[in-house]
Amino acid sequence: MILYDAKKEFGQKVTDLIMKMDLSREDTRDLFGQVLLDLQPDAQQGAFLAAITAKGATPDELAGIWDAIYDLDTAKVNPNVSDFLVDNCGTGMDNFQTFNISTAASIVAAAGGITMAKHGARAITSVCGTIDILETLGIDVECDVSLVQRSIEKAGIGIFNGMNPKVHPVGLGRILSKICFGTVLNISGSLANPVLPKYGVRGVYSKDLVIPIVQTMRAIGYVRSVVFHGLNGDGRKGMD
Repeated sequence: MILYDAKKEFGQKVTDLIMKMDLSREDTRDLFGQVLLDLQPDAQQGAFLAAITAKGATPDELAGIWDAIYDLDTAKVNPNVSDFLVDNCGTGMDNFQTFNISTAASIVAAAGGITMAKHGARAITSVCGTIDILETLGIDVECDVSLVQRSIEKAGIGIFNGMNPKVHPVGLGRILSKICFGTVLNISGSLANPVLPKYGVRGVYSKDLVIPIVQTMRAIGYVRSVVFHGLNGDGRKGMD
């Protein structure tokens, strides 16, 4: 049973977020660590995700959530490859209902000689996510991380399922399976790649996110990143 003081302190931080106050990287890591470890009631966990997403997470907050996921809830993998590893992903949340573009892009990149270590999940805000399309193609999306590592080493591409407890054994899959709306996890969760790549490509649903995502990727150790944002034909709607 969670102590009342801990629940109250957590609730005060949620109130701060609702009041549009920013948190430090360390505080955000601590709070989301409690969410991952299921140390807060479901209502408080959901309130935290909704509040920080609605406020608009800062690079420090996004990095803090990433810290919690990577440190507490990510299997660590070190493929034996001669070249650098690249990850690519879209954040979703653009309401275009497109097919899963990033998976197709990763296959094209691997065919061109780029070693791809992709990290994806099932669709939350779209009609088709990375794992949905791979499962439809007959790929074992619930496999152990060692098989993904061998795929990266031998085929030049491997894809980690962000909802697989063998990849994130503590709580990320539990959280993602319970929500049907976009959150900061579309960003921080997607960056929690078991191979800790230094090169990455991200598509974001809002132009206001381009610079913050670049700053977040720099803060968590990326050496080079490319962040995309697109517009529809008349320029009125953003695409990830």
